[in-house]
Amino acid sequence: MQAIINTQVNLIQKDGCTILKVVDTRNQNALILYSTRQGYDIFARIVYPTGVSTKRYLNDLAMFVKKKPGENAYSILYIRIIGDKMNSGYGTIMMNELLSIARDKQIDYIDGHMQDATSQEHDSRLRHYYTKFGFRIDEERNLLWKRDPDS
Repeated sequence: MQAIINTQVNLIQKDGCTILKVVDTRNQNALILYSTRQGYDIFARIVYPTGVSTKRYLNDLAMFVKKKPGENAYSILYIRIIGDKMNSGYGTIMMNELLSIARDKQIDYIDGHMQDATSQEHDSRLRHYYTKFGFRIDEERNLLWKRDPDS
């Protein structure tokens, strides 16, 4: 498996991206977190034990983030985790990485807007996802996370 991960890391780097880290997931896959050199987005390539992996621009997971101009803050624009990849812990790994970066860079806050849910169950899952990381959600579905000044 390590040789397959190394091959994928090399492909990602050849594509001009920076590897953030490689994480083993709870379902025995490897998740390669990476970012473009010019952006704040976090992408994730899943490498399965069979040797198959997701592909950039096709089905790699993505968390689109921008730095707010003139502020020490980020905005989450969109999180793309589709199909059978949902509810597998990948979003948690990606959000933990974003918050780790934010703390390391002493980002004051992260905001965004929670997408409209397709059902009550979906809405409940979205609310659980964001609140477990310390985001507040207002009545208009706006998100806000503030860095603890003591961290």
